[in-house]
Amino acid sequence: MTATLGSTPITAPGWTGKPRSGLALIDCDVHQIISKQEDLYPYLSRLYRERVEDQGMLLPGSGYFNVPKRAARSDLNTGCDANMADHNIHTIGSQYELLRSQHLDMWNVDYALLTGASVYPASVIPDPDFGAALCRAFNDWTMDTWASRDERFIVAISVSANDPQRAAEEIYRMAGHPQVRAIMLPTGSRMPYGNRFYHPIWQACAETGLVVGIHPGAEGAGMAGSPTGVGYPTYYIEVRMARPQMAMAHVVSFIAEGVFEKYPTLKLLVDECDQFWLVGLMWHMDADWKSLREQTPWVRRLPSEYVLEHVRVGSQPMLEPERREQFFQMLDAMHAERTLVYSSDWPHWDWDDPATTFPRMPEHLHQRVFSDNARELFGL
Repeated sequence: MTATLGSTPITAPGWTGKPRSGLALIDCDVHQIISKQEDLYPYLSRLYRERVEDQGMLLPGSGYFNVPKRAARSDLNTGCDANMADHNIHTIGSQYELLRSQHLDMWNVDYALLTGASVYPASVIPDPDFGAALCRAFNDWTMDTWASRDERFIVAISVSANDPQRAAEEIYRMAGHPQVRAIMLPTGSRMPYGNRFYHPIWQACAETGLVVGIHPGAEGAGMAGSPTGVGYPTYYIEVRMARPQMAMAHVVSFIAEGVFEKYPTLKLLVDECDQFWLVGLMWHMDADWKSLREQTPWVRRLPSEYVLEHVRVGSQPMLEPERREQFFQMLDAMHAERTLVYSSDWPHWDWDDPATTFPRMPEHLHQRVFSDNARELFGL
């Protein structure tokens, strides 16, 4: 697979404006979304197609606001038909041409990771076979409807964590496609992902070289636990502020349960949970591990070393400190030259373009965040 190399120089606060060669811009979070359940019918067996026809997709929601039903033209910056303001944001997310013109081509994106969203709750529905069937159908729809249309797409396939063996089968089925580079799971889960129940999934990813992606979704829904460590909040903004809790719980679980020791080539991408939690996690877990390590003797190194080797975090939503020097202090503390990757979160209401999200950074750091870290992560 080849891609157009080199991004068009752009004069903006976060962009250097210098011509560049090689891979210059990789987006690690772009959502492709079905516009209606009928999109999946050709990819479902008769049994499950009839179930969906009769009962719907049965995917649970948390009851919290997520994305608006309508998006203002000023938010979309589309320059398209005026009726776009009345389009459901999920309909916008189903339009390849809009993504191509208003993001991929506008910023000359070299690669974009398709992270889905439509079937995240399949991991927390009671029927594991139905959940696996929905994920399989969504993956086939993605390859036919999106991946085949643009060689810049790389794909994070959907799997249902409710049945690790079925998830592993789907990983082995899809991993041979050159555009498939990752899996994507929701933050909402029955247990932290390091638990040995999930290890068949990580083994399949390690054997096939696929990155494990975790993205907000399904928290507080179906069989998933509550979206915070103290129960169910009232407002959506509370859930958003709890996302770092979810990210930390999963990453700590991967380390404490010895997943990275058992699968030393495994890589983890945490998208859309902000960034600075990674600093506190490394500092705090390193300190506690020195006193509590007898409980987890298989954790042979400082937890921060596992983080730096195995964990990457997406830039959206990018934190905005009061002063610019604080921003760079944060990047330094989290070792952003190794851990941070650019993620747009297109087409959600708070998505980040690559030019205005960051202040201007040193060229080396810019190249690491916008390209090299992701290139190494996905083997591009």
